Amino acid sequence: MSEQDAELVRRHWEEFIRRAVGDAAVEGFAAQWWDTGIVYEEDPRWPGSGTYTGVAAVRGAFESYRDVLGTPDFKVERVLAGPGGVVALIRVAGRTPGSEVPWDHLWGYLCRLNEGRIGYLRAYWDPDEALAAAGVSSP
Repeated sequence: MSEQDAELVRRHWEEFIRRAVGDAAVEGFAAQWWDTGIVYEEDPRWPGSGTYTGVAAVRGAFESYRDVLGTPDFKVERVLAGPGGVVALIRVAGRTPGSEVPWDHLWGYLCRLNEGRIGYLRAYWDPDEALAAAGVSSP
C-alpha cells in the first residue's frame, strides 16, 4: 500500500470521528467511504466477535458499540502503510454507560482499499498485531 492509500485511510478515520460517531450521518458516511462489499472483522477477543459483510451489516456493528461504550472519544494517533495494508492506530476512550467508569484503549485497524474506498477492515485489540499483519515495523 502507498502513502496515498495511508492518507486516504487517515481521512476516512478523521471523517468517521467528525461525522459518523454517535450521529445519524453514519449512512451518508458509509456511502462515501465504504465499498458496497466491505468486510469488517472484529478482534476475536471482543465479546461475541463476528465478521460483517456489506455496508448495512458493518454500520450495524459500529452502531451496536454505543450500547456498550456509550459515546466515546476517538483520536487518530498514527496511520502507517505496509505491503499488507494500511494500519490506523485509533485511541478510543470514554466512560461506561451507567457506572461512568473511565476506560482508554489504543486499537489497531488494518484497512485495505478497493478503488479508493475501504473494502476490508479488521480490528486488533493489540495494535502490534495489526502492524505485523500489514508488514509494518512497530513505530
